[in-house]
Amino acid sequence: MTAYGAVLSIRNTIDNILRCSRFSLVGGSEEIIDVVNKELYQLQFNLARVDKTSPSRSREKVNALDGRIKVAIWSFEDSLESLLIQQIPSQSEIPPEIVSIDLQNLQNDAYSLIQKLKDMKEEYIYEAENMPQDQPISTSIGFHGTDSRMIGLSDQLQLLKTDLIQFLEYPLKRVYGLYGTAGVGKTTLAMQIYQDAEIQSKYGCRAWVTVGRVHQPMSRISRGILAQLCGEEEISDHCLKERLKGKKCLIVLDDVWEEQVLDSLIYSLQGIQNGCVHFLLTGRHRKLMNAYVHNESLYEVRFLKDEESMELLCEKVFGDEICPPQLHKPAFKIAKLCEGLPLLIVTVADILSKSERNRDPDYWNEVAERRNSVFTDAYNKISKVLFPSYDYLPERLKMSFLFMGVFPQDYHNPLSKIITMLNAVGLWCDWDCIRELAFYYSLVLRNLKSVDKTYQLSVRMYKTCRLHSSWRHVCRGEASKNKFYHVLSKLIDASGEGLKGQRGLGLENNILFAIKQFRDSVRLNCASSARCLLFYGPYHQYPVSIDVGFRLLREIDALTQRFYTFPVEVLSLVQLKYLALTCNGELPATISKLFNLRVLIIHPHMNIRRRGAPSYVPIQIWDMHELEHIEILGKSLVAPSHVASLEKLKTLVGVNADICTISELSKRIPTIEKLGIQIDLRPYDDYNDLLSCFGCISTIRICLNILKFSTTNPVIKHGHVFPVTPGSLKLPHQLRKLHLSGLGLPWEYMDVIGSMPILNVLKLRSYAFRGSFWETQTKSFLRLEYLLIEDSDLMQWKPGFGSFPKLTYLSMKHCYKLKEIHGPASLYKALDNTILFELEDCSPLALTCASQLQPHRGIRLEVIASSSFYEKPTTIKYVRHGGVDISKMERSNSDRVEETDEKDMPDHEDKKEERITIKNLPFKERMMKARALMGIRMRRMRKKMTTNTCMIMSKQRRSP
Repeated sequence: MTAYGAVLSIRNTIDNILRCSRFSLVGGSEEIIDVVNKELYQLQFNLARVDKTSPSRSREKVNALDGRIKVAIWSFEDSLESLLIQQIPSQSEIPPEIVSIDLQNLQNDAYSLIQKLKDMKEEYIYEAENMPQDQPISTSIGFHGTDSRMIGLSDQLQLLKTDLIQFLEYPLKRVYGLYGTAGVGKTTLAMQIYQDAEIQSKYGCRAWVTVGRVHQPMSRISRGILAQLCGEEEISDHCLKERLKGKKCLIVLDDVWEEQVLDSLIYSLQGIQNGCVHFLLTGRHRKLMNAYVHNESLYEVRFLKDEESMELLCEKVFGDEICPPQLHKPAFKIAKLCEGLPLLIVTVADILSKSERNRDPDYWNEVAERRNSVFTDAYNKISKVLFPSYDYLPERLKMSFLFMGVFPQDYHNPLSKIITMLNAVGLWCDWDCIRELAFYYSLVLRNLKSVDKTYQLSVRMYKTCRLHSSWRHVCRGEASKNKFYHVLSKLIDASGEGLKGQRGLGLENNILFAIKQFRDSVRLNCASSARCLLFYGPYHQYPVSIDVGFRLLREIDALTQRFYTFPVEVLSLVQLKYLALTCNGELPATISKLFNLRVLIIHPHMNIRRRGAPSYVPIQIWDMHELEHIEILGKSLVAPSHVASLEKLKTLVGVNADICTISELSKRIPTIEKLGIQIDLRPYDDYNDLLSCFGCISTIRICLNILKFSTTNPVIKHGHVFPVTPGSLKLPHQLRKLHLSGLGLPWEYMDVIGSMPILNVLKLRSYAFRGSFWETQTKSFLRLEYLLIEDSDLMQWKPGFGSFPKLTYLSMKHCYKLKEIHGPASLYKALDNTILFELEDCSPLALTCASQLQPHRGIRLEVIASSSFYEKPTTIKYVRHGGVDISKMERSNSDRVEETDEKDMPDHEDKKEERITIKNLPFKERMMKARALMGIRMRRMRKKMTTNTCMIMSKQRRSP
């Protein structure tokens, strides 16, 4: 289970030793680790054999053997790294350029490990090929019905139902799939489809089989299906085809785990003349269904919304009764903590309903604030249902998935950070690993960069990802049991055997290191074996000492823990590869002792600096040749006079504009992909110096594809006109993403940006450009898909003819003067796409203008406007489908307006209509707002007079 990760870790350690330019292996050292490495390579190949075994087989013996292999490998890795650091001088300020490494003392340990691995490898292969069948048999044939009402998912029910009906007239075999994480409601949704009255009338023959992870023999399942379809227990193939000739059949295969089942059953009903056989599959993994179901017939069952979760919780606790008013608020909080997982909601509801205090508000508040064991008990109950999804993951994904559990609840992680941290700790991971966990196994929750939650083309489109709280509980339990990492939030968590031998510590209470008892326990139990130290508790502004004897740490993430000065104890951790600190002190010149470091992140506690006292990154940083990521906010990076380069550096973020004065910058950072520069603009600064920075950056032409320019203290002079000098703004043409903030440039300079051939994302914040009117050139921004304008004095945006042909997302925030928006070219191309306009705290005229844009046929325009001007935040949503006249759209439901309130909880009691205050607006805006309100009222009247002709949901605000 974790042996595969152990092999990855030690092979990574060996590879670092062999490739390190600072090490010179002497004697027979290289031969020793080469022999070990070859044995590990073969072992890694054999450990992956278990991926090909059936999930119906018991892995108890294989997992036990897996644990023994892991212990042997970790023990040798500890010896290897301990011997290595002993030979690196620790007293000198800077270690010598070349360090001689002699591993002869490791020879006996190496040969002992090789012999153990050979013996256990043979045993592992035998056990993997002869795993016994799990018990009990879980297959159920026939539909046994359900009296329960499905809550939520009505949208997905209707989509699937429509899909099942519209292809009935074609004599073909079609397969539909419902997939999603365990307990999300796949079976419930399939049951509602199966017993739907319209489905029953359309499909003359139906059959239901709950297959399960441990299924019955295929012959028995086939006979059960045929018996349901024909109503007879025994029937020949010839009679079967005659009986089903011209019939419409629906076969539901619930909870499928293996391709063998699908191969055997889906292709068994071939040759039915003029018949229409449709299969509906449910399963946890999309990957299983990909070969059988077309993308358009695959449905990922979503999590419940907060209101749906609340309704389900209350039904399971109170039945037909109404939730008591005094319990309404804590009940909503409890439902929200379940994060939309029906299995968890039902389990929590069961615990609540059985409690003697199930009508006590104090008890409900305790549950809502997690001050008792209700959620922990619920997690433990459902872990048995969830665990098989993890246990039967491919071996190469398990450790990556377990690692994601170390992050606390609602801690949204950038995908790049997760990948970087996993690679730093020695566990190989890339974008494809996260993609598989997210899309194919539905184990990772994704947060889209765009508001369009249905757009699922690439995992790179997602800004952050995290685990559901129930999965976090499973991962943390498995990780602690296997000594991968241990999460601590209280002092008691450091007692007993739980801390002993752990290779990672995750702290959700940053003050623990201030307690002597805790430090002593860490020093005694795991300081010598720990590889990562992660602080993820609430921000703590007083420093604590972490000097407890750590020797082999590879990773420190302590951005939520403040250090007054750089902690010098870190400099002895020569194996460190990832270091993230919050520290206002200067970096010491001896930072170069960490020559294995790949990621260096230093954030200030406060962005306050003394005037005239620049802060510099030590020039010795150019000697750290393994660095791939540098994020040091507000400091100057200067280069030595001699030629020095960071050839592996891919990300450089937060340094100030002094970097633009470095000569031959493109040669010093030749592989840079992402560059972020902070500029201190003062009122008396010359803007030509700013433009010269762009000129310097434009010389980096090979790898750079993301550029961020921002000012720490933007000074926008009222009435000041920035002179436009043609050709003075220069940018690398190969940029894919450009972020600009606080520069105050005139909109005329946007013509340079519009001509960039592959620019995909453009973000303009804090008066990056100034002026009331922006009209782009003809056929510009040809590849741009994402445009953000935030905090701007822009009044009119007018794309030139043929410009923005691929724009799918436009966000304008805090543009209070914005009055006029013209449509980009993407609105008028038949792309069969959704285009999103997001307006946040903009002028009402901008909303009116955007909502009146008429897209081309096949285009769906969605306008979402939110405002915090009023007593309660308001969100208005317009949806417009292209190709229909406006007057016709209102009659044919093609135009939809939704207005909702953003609240902590739904208000089921207050149904009174409220009015939006418009009397304080200027006359023209007041008239436009009045027209918008009149349109909403007219549509309301039309809804009362006709039946379901308009879809209008509105709540307007009450004037003071």
